[in-house]
Amino acid sequence: MIPSRPVPTLTRRLRKDARPVAMLAEVVDAVVGVDTHRDIHQGEIAYPSGTPIATCSINNDSSGYAELLAWIAQHTPGPRVAVSIEGTRSYGAGLARAVAAAGLLVIECEHPDRKQRRGKGKSDSIDAHLAVLTALRLDADRLPTPRADGDREALRILLSARQEITTTTTGQINRLRALLRTGDDTERHLAAADSPQPPSPP
Repeated sequence: MIPSRPVPTLTRRLRKDARPVAMLAEVVDAVVGVDTHRDIHQGEIAYPSGTPIATCSINNDSSGYAELLAWIAQHTPGPRVAVSIEGTRSYGAGLARAVAAAGLLVIECEHPDRKQRRGKGKSDSIDAHLAVLTALRLDADRLPTPRADGDREALRILLSARQEITTTTTGQINRLRALLRTGDDTERHLAAADSPQPPSPP
């Protein structure tokens, strides 16, 4: 059961000389918001007004992705569907790939901040609803799409691996120095010679 909640009006004011830009709410039949986690994802389908249609929870695996896609097909009122997913570069990466492969528009949704949550509390269903509202307010021609695949993601993985190797190597060197300092004179000299020396005073 979906708890009743006030739904904000999705309108905005434009300057007289501004070019009208359609919001996503004006060009879709429904939006799906997904709050992602390591094991379970929470989803919500809503009308372009922001009014919820249905909610569901799925496992973060291939069977869960298939379940979500079938659920979307069953509950959306039309073919124009956008899926707003949190964490497309972390826990939501697999789901984002599956949804995109199914031919649906995927939008990268940032995690809600304290201002967005103010007066609403914190729960997976609330975050899924906020993912819907965030997407509906976006300009239709400037939608943030996931960048989890390709060169950018490969670079992120390489940098992460490099940092992990550096941290591990530094820890091993420090442990070796500690062992040498507790040894005989020769070992202590080796440890001292290998340690960085402070700069000489001018």
